[in-house]
Amino acid sequence: MDFKRLRILRELADRGTVGATAEAMKVTPSAVSQQLKTLQEELGVVLVEKSGRGVRLTEAGLAMAGAAAEVSTAMARAEATIDTYRRGWQTRVVAAFFPSAAEMFLPGLLHRVKAIEGLRFEAHFEDPGVAGFAGLTADYDIVLAHSVDGPEVFGGQGLTVVPLLDEPLDVALPAGHALAGRPTLCAEDVVGYPWMGVPEGFPFDTVLRQIEVRADAQAVRAQQFPDLRVLEALVSAGHGLSLLPRYTAVGNQGRGFVLRPLEGVKASRSIVALARPDVAARTTIQQVLAMLKAEAQGVAEAPKLRDAAHLSGGKAVADFNM
Repeated sequence: MDFKRLRILRELADRGTVGATAEAMKVTPSAVSQQLKTLQEELGVVLVEKSGRGVRLTEAGLAMAGAAAEVSTAMARAEATIDTYRRGWQTRVVAAFFPSAAEMFLPGLLHRVKAIEGLRFEAHFEDPGVAGFAGLTADYDIVLAHSVDGPEVFGGQGLTVVPLLDEPLDVALPAGHALAGRPTLCAEDVVGYPWMGVPEGFPFDTVLRQIEVRADAQAVRAQQFPDLRVLEALVSAGHGLSLLPRYTAVGNQGRGFVLRPLEGVKASRSIVALARPDVAARTTIQQVLAMLKAEAQGVAEAPKLRDAAHLSGGKAVADFNM
């Protein structure tokens, strides 16, 4: 059956005359009559019969007109669905987060994505070395990645790179440490103490290597563990120093450790969102990326707002220099 002929039959049922049907379909009356004749021949059933100077639908014709209405509705839904996907809509977005990115962004992001009706957002844990983030885009729509060498590290790989946040890396010291009273630290201050570090190949180890170069001395990597909360616990227990990302560690500052900025060494990490270009062009992905950027902006502004609140309340600002 030809869908266009079914539409003509439906219009005839609704409008009553061949002339009105032709006008609605923007064709000639003879074309309507010819299409109805062809449809009858295809079905082997009489659909239209003469009635005075006009025509009327037979019982079979009325039944087929009703079926044509159902087909038309289904086709409209199908066309709307396809048009939606052409415009980049998708009902499921799968993203990969490394742990501290999930801690910073995921709680707020999940609230935001609820505004996209019908979207199912799935967050998964992935924490490879820097070189491994790009490959994850084959399995995920969005991949959160980080590097101490800037967002340009992820360029030249055929991916869309969306910078989200530059987060300082501070030195974490036990609360009673001899250096805890200083507002800032340098490489020469810290290189001689035991370090609670991360395994080789993880971004923060690169910064510790910069400290060694700057101080012209070898640091003692007493423990190497890839979990930031474990590193916080080790520092709090007095086992040594560590490098911790400011925005995720500052909330725990005071629980046995303090954070101090590091001078003379590039100590920060760039957090970016990665996606394949065809995926990044989809409307839904663009919306989620915009939400991630908004969350990142909120994370960066939170310490400033907290310090401003302390000042406005007449209280002393914490000695942790944001």
